[in-house]
Amino acid sequence: MRVEQDSPIEATSLTDNSSDARRFFRVCIHLPVAIRRQDSDVLISESLDISEGGILVKNNQETGLKKGDCVKVHIEGILGEDLEQMVLHPMRVIRVEDDKIALEFT
Repeated sequence: MRVEQDSPIEATSLTDNSSDARRFFRVCIHLPVAIRRQDSDVLISESLDISEGGILVKNNQETGLKKGDCVKVHIEGILGEDLEQMVLHPMRVIRVEDDKIALEFT
């Protein structure tokens, strides 16, 4: 796990809605992430930052994800990690860019 603390991190929301801006404090943290699509394909990536509202991950490949897609996400090392069972968190895709994907907890 790598946490970056070079400069203060602004609290922002993952949504594009300006009324939601600065709703959650974000922490820059790099953890392995597995994203399971509804067709059961699993995409492996790395977190860029996380907040109470969601997570921003690297977009490493052609994912086929679109805004509004529902996925299940495993974040290695946090959020209810259980050694006997992989914890999957239901999330919704908020934004897909060339280099990153924004996901919101549902």
